[in-house]
Amino acid sequence: MCGIVGVYNYKANADDQLPFIEWAQQTMRHRGPDSKGIWNSENYIAGFVRLAIRDLSENGKQPMVSACGNYVLSFNGEIYNADMFQPRLRQAGFSFRSNTDTEVLLYGISHWGIEYVLQQYDGIFAFTFYNKLTNKLLLARDRTGTKPLYVGHSDKGIVYSSQYDHIMNHPYIRHHGLNTGAIGSYLQLGYVPENSGAVQNTFMIPHGYYLEVAAGKFSKHQYFDYPANTTAESNDTLEHVLETSIKQQLVSDVPVGTFMSGGVDSPLVSHYANKHTRLHSFTLGVTDEAMDESKAAAEYATLFGTNHSTLMINERDMLSTIDDNTAAYTEPFADYSSIPTLLLSKFARSKVTVALSGDGGDELFWGYPRNARMLKEGMMFRKSKIERVIAFGAEKFAGGKRTIRRRHLQVKDFPAYYYRSLYVTGAEQWLPSGFANPIETAYFYKRIHQNNSGQLLSEQQMMNVLRKMEMDIHLQRILLKVDRASMFHSLEVRVPLLSNQMLAYSTTQHYTECIQNGIGKINLKNLLASHSNEQLVFQPKKGFTIPIGNWLRNELKVDVQDKLLNMPAELSTLFKKQALEALLKEHNEKKNDLGWLIWSLYALVNWHAAHRNKYKA
Repeated sequence: MCGIVGVYNYKANADDQLPFIEWAQQTMRHRGPDSKGIWNSENYIAGFVRLAIRDLSENGKQPMVSACGNYVLSFNGEIYNADMFQPRLRQAGFSFRSNTDTEVLLYGISHWGIEYVLQQYDGIFAFTFYNKLTNKLLLARDRTGTKPLYVGHSDKGIVYSSQYDHIMNHPYIRHHGLNTGAIGSYLQLGYVPENSGAVQNTFMIPHGYYLEVAAGKFSKHQYFDYPANTTAESNDTLEHVLETSIKQQLVSDVPVGTFMSGGVDSPLVSHYANKHTRLHSFTLGVTDEAMDESKAAAEYATLFGTNHSTLMINERDMLSTIDDNTAAYTEPFADYSSIPTLLLSKFARSKVTVALSGDGGDELFWGYPRNARMLKEGMMFRKSKIERVIAFGAEKFAGGKRTIRRRHLQVKDFPAYYYRSLYVTGAEQWLPSGFANPIETAYFYKRIHQNNSGQLLSEQQMMNVLRKMEMDIHLQRILLKVDRASMFHSLEVRVPLLSNQMLAYSTTQHYTECIQNGIGKINLKNLLASHSNEQLVFQPKKGFTIPIGNWLRNELKVDVQDKLLNMPAELSTLFKKQALEALLKEHNEKKNDLGWLIWSLYALVNWHAAHRNKYKA
């Protein structure tokens, strides 16, 4: 894993961008502590910091220039099936000076073109490819959005980086005001969705897209779109596809480990990974038995034979990590589970440089409780609005258990209903009165809703739309969280459940194969049970919950009150102070637990103080 940064000027020479590139390299050294490099040619300059994973020699340094000198690649990520393509490129006449996947990517694009490579190469990546002959720049992100790539644009050119603070502080961008619509979307979803940015004229390249920059403009192209339908039945098995993906992602010249929880996905990953190489597994533990998963994780470790380590943490550990949390997330980010993720990443980095996670299983195989719940709640959208109104009134009159919510009547179709289920707790009720601005809807939601608006979806169609929303919207927050937390401690995290093969296999699954008796991802659970202990797998789910509500009423109360009621002018104009005061009062008096919403506001102010206007040149 690495960090990339660059400036492409439409007309002017890029030599004067060198101080900015050097500043960016210094401020993302955690993404690449092993080496750094700069390459420039007239109107384009690229900077790079390296976390060496494959071929640790100088031959792997970047930006990497082709032997002919015409092509330049800056690459953050891993290509797991690079060994499939290197022999073919050798046969085509290319010579390799390294054993890196970077070089296979460089020559693959120059030989086959960007579209072929993006369809065939399997990995997690954000990269830029510059063609000196045509003065054309390509920028791309992987299919699921594991690695970040931000862009800022002006009439002078574009700036890109692995970190958002570099974009919003670049001289081309820093005079632009906040994008209030994106700030509103952040307060709804807990992060700024792709294709948008907290500052005007900035955006995250959407996952599954690449950009082409030339002749004074840029264009976006989608090369992968996770489908909202079920494809033909697979001839392969879940076990074979999963094990193949995990084995492929063990490739490394540095130590590899796994994150291990007491759940399902990460133990599955640990089991198959440890079959091919004895590895180190890591988990966090807490003293509260009701929330502690470390004992279950240790049981899995014993069954699988991993070299297991547990870090016991307490509230003091987490509270002391808040400053690191602010530093690590250079874009507004409100998912406070990032705090234990930072602690786990730091712990794992003390022994390994690469860790495999279990992220993606819930999204691919309907694993969240809300997914199964939608089989009841979502079915109401197979009725007309008049029928819903009548049913709502009948339930209200009967006074029994409610299955129809007022939200059923506030939106016209299922995608709109499910989108709101992804909101930060409290945002739906508070934002209309507290945030006096229009709010953007997430880019991928707009696309999904456009294709499914007003339709009376079948059960399978509804559940496929739901899964696509999980993949394109909710998963992005999870992947953002893990990347920033892990790379803050120079740890590469891989996601084998999101390999190309796993994505393709998941689309062959009918929701009834994954949800049974209200329990999601039953296929993954049955597979894990066949290799471990059924009682362990199907025991009631424990989940470590940060006591954010209590922190905001106690340890953080004074700081939160001061920062939210005395925001800098650029932020304060977005909010109604009276509504902020009422929000804090309602939470502090325990009339409602509004911790997540208040933390979102608190994190926003901390982000602004730490990262806005910090490049002084």
